[in-house]
Amino acid sequence: MKISVIVPVYNVYEWLDACMESLLNQSFRDFEVILINDGSTDGSGKKCLQWKYKDKRIRYLDKANEGLSATRNLGICESKGKYLTFLDSDDWLDKNFLLDLYTEAEKFNADIAECDVYRFNDTNGHKSYRSCYGSMAKEYSKEEHLIYGNTAIWKCLIRRDIFLKYNIYFPDCHSPARAVYSLLIALSNKIVNVKKPLYYYRTFRKGSLSEKPRDILEDNNSIGIMAFAELVHEFKRCGIYEKYKFQLERTIKYNLSDILAAFFHRKPEKEFSRMITDYRSFIKQQFTESNEAKYITLGGYNLNRITWSMNMLHVPSLRFNFSSLISIVNPINQMNNILCNNKYREIMINRDTKSDFWYYLKKENPQFVIMDFIEERFDVMYSNGGYLTVSDAYKDCDVNLVDTHIIDRNSIECKKIWENSCIIFIQEIQQRFPDIKIILVKNYLSEYKGNIHHKELHENNSWIKSINSILKYYYDFFMSKCNSALEVESSECQYYITDKDYEYGAIPSHLNELVNREIAYKIEKLLI
Repeated sequence: MKISVIVPVYNVYEWLDACMESLLNQSFRDFEVILINDGSTDGSGKKCLQWKYKDKRIRYLDKANEGLSATRNLGICESKGKYLTFLDSDDWLDKNFLLDLYTEAEKFNADIAECDVYRFNDTNGHKSYRSCYGSMAKEYSKEEHLIYGNTAIWKCLIRRDIFLKYNIYFPDCHSPARAVYSLLIALSNKIVNVKKPLYYYRTFRKGSLSEKPRDILEDNNSIGIMAFAELVHEFKRCGIYEKYKFQLERTIKYNLSDILAAFFHRKPEKEFSRMITDYRSFIKQQFTESNEAKYITLGGYNLNRITWSMNMLHVPSLRFNFSSLISIVNPINQMNNILCNNKYREIMINRDTKSDFWYYLKKENPQFVIMDFIEERFDVMYSNGGYLTVSDAYKDCDVNLVDTHIIDRNSIECKKIWENSCIIFIQEIQQRFPDIKIILVKNYLSEYKGNIHHKELHENNSWIKSINSILKYYYDFFMSKCNSALEVESSECQYYITDKDYEYGAIPSHLNELVNREIAYKIEKLLI
């Protein structure tokens, strides 16, 4: 038997047929299916039985509900294949998923073969591509893979002997794959990648564990901590902790930041604050020498990706995107909450209208403000005694204002308002928060898109250059008025271009993970 496909099933009646059809129609034929009903209550068990009688390669197991980890672990114990793969029963596969991964694993005698994925939004049908092998057509090193690799286990074909040799099982906790994935990477002699999107991952599916995690003994405000405590324990048990201690610390912070980003708009502020406190305490407990400077980011979304790559916890509630210095200094008065289909953008646009930046500076008392001026590319709107940034978030939101006046970013009027706002902003920081240090990251719109092998100009390059000239003036003006600020030059980095395969589109305000990490290291040096 070449491959064992483990398919846990729990209340997926609506999606199970599509999943099984994609599996049984694989171009590769030498595999078994271990189909396990984990106590479903919606009729999924009956549907599993129907599939059992359609194909002799299917072995069907029925048990009481114990959760995803126990179900996967049962599948491992029952498996007979040389390789294992785990298929979520609400997802589906490209017809060559097994063939391409198996061929690549055998060709290079690899312990793990991975593919890229499509993320399918179940609410709007949008499909986005995500590469898992690296960034910018550059493959991860083993150490980079351990830190930045997509921890989803379902896109992998894994040699069964690794699970048996090291006695590896999924722990019963939230995000169990995060407790196993980096360990498997570290223990593998060879990892290969099929640079094709062969797995279709369904997102925003009603009732999914990612949308509403299973209630277990773990504190709901400490989601992920049990997984990473288990990961540290397993690295020590397998005798590789000291070898990978540096990468393990970065792995945990990077992934905890990812979990925080996922739950930022889903939790009440009080609960989310406790979640952050729990994470900080856990990190300090595991890595006693860890540097955890508290900072607020003010600028473009790509600045979040930059700071996310630092060896620190990145807190999304301390982000301020879609804001201009003009709107921060001159907020609109008497503004009701603005509604938006994108919850993150809704939060950020409301922060802009109310100038919540000052509230969070006082509340959180950070050591640093890390900022860029990428969001200063947008026009501003005057209304009701203040200004609003006419950003992408604004355009997505339901905003009803009267007596408005749009001020073109390239106008003399905007320049004068910005200069005055900039001076007020600096004075406010220095007078009210004298201990806070400002780090100004000189980011610009990228003129090019591509990867490490090829790049080409963005289509609207003349507009990009005109905006960048404005940004350069802003950066120079700010530094001339705030000589205590620390600055980071970013555009001199080698790969200062947009990743053409970026999941959310190759747009000039986004860069790529290679240069983001390079800029992050520069910032880190200033935080120590």
